[in-house]
Amino acid sequence: MNKLFLIGVGVVLLRVPGIAAPCMPGSLASYIALGSTGCVLGNLTVSGFAYAAKAGGGAEKIKADQIAVTPVLTPGAVALEFAANWSVQSGQEEVSNITYHALSADPAVEVKAISLDGNGFEAGLMGEVEVQEVVAGAAEAATLDIYLKCTEVCHPKTSASAAITPSAALVAGDRVTLKSKQGTAALSSFSAWFITCPPCL
Repeated sequence: MNKLFLIGVGVVLLRVPGIAAPCMPGSLASYIALGSTGCVLGNLTVSGFAYAAKAGGGAEKIKADQIAVTPVLTPGAVALEFAANWSVQSGQEEVSNITYHALSADPAVEVKAISLDGNGFEAGLMGEVEVQEVVAGAAEAATLDIYLKCTEVCHPKTSASAAITPSAALVAGDRVTLKSKQGTAALSSFSAWFITCPPCL
């Protein structure tokens, strides 16, 4: 009787769609493999990851399995950190595009602000490293830019944030662009933050 019950429960559980497990450190390829089910990041479920890349001047494309993804949980905010060996040499360029969805299971929990932080920026003469993020909700889209742009003088901006119309469902897109005319341009990681409780921070 107990064996039949356990088998029956197992069959029922297998038929329950869309049960997301907590997000764990992995590669972007492993996050893409989660499909529409995604994983739970604090109060949000992130899902539908997609990736596209291109490169020129002899630079190699960064592949999805070369990008490490680490969930970050803090009171009032959650983030995904994306880390890779983004690097180009003189005359090269490289672009990585990452998109995904963020959805709150509780309508009372809404994302009220977003933030973007970068680490390991490097650029030589006439070099540029930029991460641009676009986050779209039902009412609006917000854009954040962080960068290191060098001509005769380098201009850095390694953090950006913005308040948004509170939303429980968002689409996020992050675009990493590296260009170099002389020397090395590089980036080691960036973190995309979703803030649900600005006063908590």
